[in-house]
Order: sequence, then structure tokens, then C-alpha cells
Amino acid sequence: MNNTPHLALKLPEIVSQIVSYLVNPSYQDQDKSTLYKDIYPCLFVNSLWHDCAFRYMWRSILFEDSKTEYDSFLRFISIAANASTIKTCHLQDEYSQWKEMFSNRYHDADTILALNTGEKDTLSAEQNRKYNPSIYRHYAQYRNSIRSITLRKIKEKTINEPLQQIAPYIPRLERLDIYICDYLSDSTILTFINCNIFSTLTYLSLAGCNRITDEAILSVAKRCPKLLHLDLRACGQISDRSIGAIARRCPNLHHLNVGRVRDRERITIKSIGLIAKYTKVAVLGLAGCDMTDECLLLLAKYRGKALERVSVNNCYRLTNKTVQAYVKHCPNLSVFEMKECHWIDDWASVAELVQRRVLLTLCDQQSKACTEWARRHGKVMEVRAPVK
Repeated sequence: MNNTPHLALKLPEIVSQIVSYLVNPSYQDQDKSTLYKDIYPCLFVNSLWHDCAFRYMWRSILFEDSKTEYDSFLRFISIAANASTIKTCHLQDEYSQWKEMFSNRYHDADTILALNTGEKDTLSAEQNRKYNPSIYRHYAQYRNSIRSITLRKIKEKTINEPLQQIAPYIPRLERLDIYICDYLSDSTILTFINCNIFSTLTYLSLAGCNRITDEAILSVAKRCPKLLHLDLRACGQISDRSIGAIARRCPNLHHLNVGRVRDRERITIKSIGLIAKYTKVAVLGLAGCDMTDECLLLLAKYRGKALERVSVNNCYRLTNKTVQAYVKHCPNLSVFEMKECHWIDDWASVAELVQRRVLLTLCDQQSKACTEWARRHGKVMEVRAPVK
């Protein structure tokens, strides 16, 4: 019996393709501990499979909201940026390091703490290079594989320093998703943007990072022409100034969310009119912004059939003109959120949207008025809200 593997299984390009099918791309919606469960065995096939699997595991970095997760995040930065002491390790130790850094939910016996285990067992960065230079070579290669960084609800005041430390080593970052990290600063975003020398960033979400200002987003507009997705929900300091720049410099923008609960006057027709004219926006979050019928009509006019989802919750200046325009000009609309827009009472137009299976959000007062209109006209209206 011939135990020699097929030549295809010795080619890095083929092995990388195989590994890619073992990772579920929808990692945002699953428990992090299950993300790479099918890829772990590849680490032990041989050195080629180990290398290809490890590179793929470094593509998408995710840390969440706990002290242990933040400690793991700091250890990851130390390794990726060669910034502090690292214990020399062999194949098994690298596997254990990864599990320790990227999943604190494992309970199996082979989870080994391989980082910073004590002075007696650690070597300085210089000693590591001397005794095992391949470690640093490998990590330098692996960090070049990073394409996505996701941080969720990290409340530490020290979050900016490690992020700025790793940014220069990720010139091909495609996705930066930082969710409700209260102390995230402009300087950190500027560092990532300035180091993204290949202009590969297409997805930027800073939802809930309320210290971010126009200065950071102006830099994004200048240096990220391929941007497709920009989420700035609850970033109250963002204004027409930077969103207008995004409109002029990011023509392929598909998703924009500038929804807010305060500082409504900062986002107006001045920037959203430009978004309508100059981008390919299809998903637009404007909840709590200072929107008027004129602005929404511009969107319907320029984006029309391309519009898919629009949120104007709490845009209290809107009237029936808006909903009538969207019935007429936006046949592919799938979600229209109009909660607390009390000047809108053309329930016949709303009924047309319901007939098209458009998902709607209404407040209790609106729902009551809509139901009463349907009863008077002998209609049954089943208003369905989008899943959050």
C-alpha cells in the first residue's frame, strides 16, 4: 500500500484552499470558541499544513468584553509586534498559544498557558531571536496574513496603545470593527489608516465609539477609496463635514449608518444629499438625524431602485411626502424604519409597503393608528419588523 500523499496535498496553494473551506466566514454570529474547531487538526498533519492553517487562523482577529479576553488581546499584541518576552515554543506550544490567546472557553486537557509563564521559563526577545529565530520569522509572516480585527465592548482606558502598536504591521487590513469601546481615540484610527498603505480597507465600523471625531473620518475619506461599509452609529461628534468628504472620495460606498440619539443637527441634507448623488449607497441608517422630506426625496431620486434598507426612526420632521416617494421610486426596498415619525399618517402608502413585504418599524402610537385605519377600510395589515 502506497502511503505517499498526492502531489496536490503538497502544494501550498491547494492546501490553503482546503483550509479556507474549514472556516465559517460568518464568525460574527457564532461563539468564538467554535470558529476554528475544524481547522485545529490541520496543525498536526505536517509543517506545510500547519503553516497554511496558522496563517488562516491569523486572518480574522476577534476579542470580546471580558478581562481574560483583554489579557489575551495584550498577549497577542506582544507576539504580533515582538514587543515583550515570549517563551520559545515548538509545534505543540504554538497550538496551545493560539488556543489560549483566541479562546478562553476551552476546557480540554491540552490547553496550556504558553505565554508569560514566569521569569524562570521565559527568554528576552533578543534571546529568542538568538536561540530560535524561526519563531519571529513565522510570526512576522503570520501577522502579514491579518485582514480583519474585531474588538467588542472593551472598556479599558489603555486600549489605544496596543492597537497603535500593531497597526504598522497590518498594511493590508480589510476590515476594522470596533464596537462600543469607550476610550478609542482618533489617533488610533489615524494610525491604522496611515499604515494601510495598500488602501485595502473596505469595512469600517466604529459603532458606539463616541470619542471619534470628524478628523479620523476625514482621513478615512482621503486614504480609503475602496470603502464599502461605514458604521458610525452613536458617534455623536461626526458631522456633515466628514460625511460629505466620504461622499466625494468613496464612490463605491454601499452601507452608511450615522444614526444617533443626540447631536441630530450635525447630520443634515448637506452631507446626505451628497451621499445620494455620489455613492452607491443601498443601506442607510439615519435614525435621529436632522432629516427633511427634501433630503429623503433626493435619496429616492438618485438611488431609487438601488435602495434596500432605510432607517429614519425619530426623524420627526418627515411627512407623507417621504413615504409616498419611497412607494413610488424604491421597488426593491426591503426595510423601512419610521418609528416616532408622527407626521407620517398616509396608511394607504404604508399598506402598499406591507403588501410588498417590506419590513417596517412603528412605535405603539403608530401601530395603533395603522390598525385602526385598516379596520375602517376592511383590510388586514400584518406589519412585520426587521430582526435586530
